[in-house]
Amino acid sequence: MEATELRLNNLVIYEDEIVPVIGMENKNNDLFVKIDSFTTVDQRKLKPIALTAEWFSKLGFKEVYRSSTRVRFDLPNFCRYDFDLSSNKILEGFLFFGNYIKCTHLHQLQNIYFTLTGEELKVEHNPKRKEIVA
Repeated sequence: MEATELRLNNLVIYEDEIVPVIGMENKNNDLFVKIDSFTTVDQRKLKPIALTAEWFSKLGFKEVYRSSTRVRFDLPNFCRYDFDLSSNKILEGFLFFGNYIKCTHLHQLQNIYFTLTGEELKVEHNPKRKEIVA
């Protein structure tokens, strides 16, 4: 995950906990990310969150199609995301006007959604509750 991919409100992993990006600052050409009122960490210690069926559920997507090669999730009245179950992964990603935009992590999907709508992608996530991720 590159520092240039991060923006405010992205969810990322720090020490096995899901945390929001609430601020950023550059110190001596290193990017530090504020994750709560008291904690600022080097962005290299943050990990991206892989998109999974569970995350799509938290984002309000509904599974609308499943076959032996593909699973499709729809965000009603907005967009689709396809998981390509084959080894070549050609038909996978955020589907936009017939083209696939590759994004495999939550922060990437959050950024795409914000760019297209000007609004934050709503996530059913309680940042006060620690969630352990595998």
